[in-house]
Amino acid sequence: MKNKSELDGYLGPNVHIKGDLLSENTLRFDAFLEGTLVAKDELIMGTEGKVRGQVVGRQLTLAGHIEGDVYAVGTLELLKGASICGQLCGPTVQVREGAVVDGRCLMGKCAEAAIGPVRQKFKI
Repeated sequence: MKNKSELDGYLGPNVHIKGDLLSENTLRFDAFLEGTLVAKDELIMGTEGKVRGQVVGRQLTLAGHIEGDVYAVGTLELLKGASICGQLCGPTVQVREGAVVDGRCLMGKCAEAAIGPVRQKFKI
């Protein structure tokens, strides 16, 4: 995982966003978002991060709370403390001990079918 000096963007716990957020580069996210979070590169969500809506990205490392579906074009890793209430989709999904998923997980060909329209919509 990159340290703060290598990040392209950082949103801290005192930031609350209502609407959609698009990140073109590496983003560390510890904020609260009601909407869709799209990370065209890497998204690192800390334990303080919360999203009520979809999370879509190329490489996702998540330790926060998400109420909504998660779509990863590349790797999807749920760290200790992650809490997901929704569908997970990705070619590879790693769920570390201490992460909680309340929903279904699609990998491989099933994930490709689900990710296709999302990937096209957000041009990832």
